[in-house]
Amino acid sequence: MNQADAKPRASSASAKPRKAAARPAAGLMRQTMGAQVAEALRRRIIGGELAGGFQLRQEQLAAEFGISKVPVREALNLLEAEGLVTQQFHRGAVVAGISLEEIKQNFELRDLIEGWLVGLACARATAEDVKEASRRAAAIGKSRDPAVLPRLNWEFHRALYSPAGKDHVLDHVHKLHLRVERFVKMQVQIAGIHVDDVVSEDAELLDLYTRRDPALPAALHRHIIGSAERLLERLGQPPCGGPTADAAAPSWLGDGKAMT
Repeated sequence: MNQADAKPRASSASAKPRKAAARPAAGLMRQTMGAQVAEALRRRIIGGELAGGFQLRQEQLAAEFGISKVPVREALNLLEAEGLVTQQFHRGAVVAGISLEEIKQNFELRDLIEGWLVGLACARATAEDVKEASRRAAAIGKSRDPAVLPRLNWEFHRALYSPAGKDHVLDHVHKLHLRVERFVKMQVQIAGIHVDDVVSEDAELLDLYTRRDPALPAALHRHIIGSAERLLERLGQPPCGGPTADAAAPSWLGDGKAMT
């Protein structure tokens, strides 16, 4: 092709202007706002500010946050999926209560799932994974604040389990932690649990994890079930489910004392 046949290139002045980046759709903006409202309400529920049975009126929440009821409904649906809110026909949304039996089953389920997860994760963990878990464990000791201990402790456990590559399962485990976190906070603040005890337990788990010790799942079992035993005792139910705490405990109860 000669120069005469070649088509001239369009100059920068004649080039079509680029389209401006599309703004997020209204639905996406509402979803983001709904997640923010859900987080604010979640903190109140877990912190004990909103007790079980408290009615969450959409109109009041919308007025408080200065938004429409659409993101409020989304927030309530998110919290319902996490087990923190229930939708009742005549009352609307209320903060979910939880029975002692449900707390017990929560820890039983955690014991089964987390024992499996930590076994998978330990076999796959890299040096960087171990460093991340170490950083999370160190954050608990540095904080020394019982009020944030459950959250920091979850972050440590999440770091232990993440190398398993089971993100969907890990999301459900997080919901199990959230379901009883308000009661665990009470356990920490009222029952006299010391941060040093938690740091010691986490250090044992981290050591076993780092060495890929096959004793790790059993240690985690004692860690979780010991927490259940102490919490149920604090809430007024003997850990064995019988009339006295001296009765023989069922197989799911270990003899650990530290909070997970």
